[in-house]
Amino acid sequence: MPAESATMQQHAAYVGMYERHLLRRDGNPLFRLPAADYSANEVLQARQRDSEELQQFHQEMREAIQQAIELPGNVASEVILELRGRLDQLYTRCSGFGNSCREHKENLRKLIDLVMKAVWQAAADDPQARLELEQEEMARQQHYRLLEYPLVADLLRPDTPIASDELVPSLLLAADDELEAVMWLFEREQLRQICNEAETLLQQRRAEGFALPQAWEKLQFMREHLED
Repeated sequence: MPAESATMQQHAAYVGMYERHLLRRDGNPLFRLPAADYSANEVLQARQRDSEELQQFHQEMREAIQQAIELPGNVASEVILELRGRLDQLYTRCSGFGNSCREHKENLRKLIDLVMKAVWQAAADDPQARLELEQEEMARQQHYRLLEYPLVADLLRPDTPIASDELVPSLLLAADDELEAVMWLFEREQLRQICNEAETLLQQRRAEGFALPQAWEKLQFMREHLED
């Protein structure tokens, strides 16, 4: 499996979810044989889907900002929590658009922080509620750190283009830091199953004439994570 070039890695950091997955599969025997080489038209179609999704995201973000602006002072906690959940979903989607949307992510975090101030105020006299909010905030910050990796953002999408039989090839292609981040998404038994499927796939490709040394290194990386 040839390593990604620096140019491709830099480009991938700025593309959307659909084109990014096309880049993963392009000419890669881990996904299927014969390896698919995608046409310029298929790339354009993927970019069009990413563009349409980005436009939809902008519309939903404007609506969420407007909702936050129009919140009354005595708004019910259920409304605040619903808005926070909506903003969290937008942040996850925004993370999949690459570095070109970094400013949007920063704005969403500021808006989420603003909404959370109202939640904290409502829990001011409830020690248990405040403890739960502290734990939730720690989890949210960890979630944000994981979302810095495009593969994490792609896998967390309910409409991810990564099919179930493409998960293992996608992991075997990931950079070490991205792979380590993805590992936190799975339970130990799931990781064990993933490693078994990866070994089966690599053994099959080896029998078909593909050595794929870097992919074997990724499998070893995952097994070491599993043993930690």
